[in-house]
Amino acid sequence: MTRTPIAAAVAVAALIALAAVLVGGVDPRTPTPFLRGLAFPTNVAFAPDGRLFFVEKETGRVRVVVDGKLDAQPVATFDVAGSAERGLLGLAVDPAFATHPWIYVYYSDAASGRNLLARFREDRPGRAAHVLLTGLESASGYHNGGDLVFGTDGLLYASLGEAHDPTRAQDPSDLGGTIVRLSPDGGIPSGRPFGADNPVWSFGHRNSFGLCVDPVNGDLWETENGPDRDDELNLIERGGNYGWPEVTGQAGDDAFVDPIAVFPDTVALTGCAVIDGTVYAGAYKDATLYRLPAADRASGRMQAVASFDAGITDVAAGPGGRLFVATSDAIWTLDPLGPPAPPDDGHAGSWIAVAAAAVLMAGLGLRLAAGRRLRRGAGDDG
Repeated sequence: MTRTPIAAAVAVAALIALAAVLVGGVDPRTPTPFLRGLAFPTNVAFAPDGRLFFVEKETGRVRVVVDGKLDAQPVATFDVAGSAERGLLGLAVDPAFATHPWIYVYYSDAASGRNLLARFREDRPGRAAHVLLTGLESASGYHNGGDLVFGTDGLLYASLGEAHDPTRAQDPSDLGGTIVRLSPDGGIPSGRPFGADNPVWSFGHRNSFGLCVDPVNGDLWETENGPDRDDELNLIERGGNYGWPEVTGQAGDDAFVDPIAVFPDTVALTGCAVIDGTVYAGAYKDATLYRLPAADRASGRMQAVASFDAGITDVAAGPGGRLFVATSDAIWTLDPLGPPAPPDDGHAGSWIAVAAAAVLMAGLGLRLAAGRRLRRGAGDDG
């Protein structure tokens, strides 16, 4: 006589859990500390052999982690101006690292006051880095860009801020407010949209802290900080104009490429990574990791995945498909979330919630009915 209410309770719990998922809830993941007590790591990159490299914003050091242990000896050190948004800002590792052990960095050079894109060989310590691109004046110290990533095409992409001068972003002949595409040796490859001597791939950017590539289809993603609104997640197109300073967020104007996702209230998006088609992006302001599953791109609905105790500076996909998240004082790791629930068409979630409530009420009714039967049975025995 007690099996019916128990079974009903189990069914109720299962349907309520299902309703929560379909309505759009995300199971938060608990991050695991990987390295703590760090000096403001800004960018993380993995070598094909599994070693993790990262850069420190204000010390100018490039560090390496081998088998989970931080090497006390820096791989290299650059003399950087590290105040405000300046410093050692970008890092990438040559995809053919086993035979071409080049490490690429983007930094605010203390001597010249300019942002520089350079590379050096890890197997030749102490050698001077080779400058590939002289970027922007550091200006007021803001909007320097600096994120680096290699595409599946073997080419290097770099985000360049507009150095707090919005007018530069709408001129593709100016490097300010652009994403540039370069050969690994700094040359300008074929397919350039704005002329033979112009490395600009897209323009109209404001203040980008993140570039990442989908390893399966080669899509290039970028995070962008808005002025006081409209932080963006952008899918980068060849020759695309992303609007700044003419528009922010969804402009609905064919002259500009609209973002895939927008945060109307700024969260200060930073690094990003793509795993199994899902884009993960960190936020510095609210210390939250977000994701955009491929199934949700049409809606642009980003979901919170995990929270951290300090602002996120970068996100990377590590060995085995694990996520590595850098904050201002640590690096964490966590498993990515599984496949998302089917997208809500605006009605499915409501119907599931109603169904769950109905089953809950039915279960309670069964429990009350069973209780009445038990009480009557107990009275008969007396």
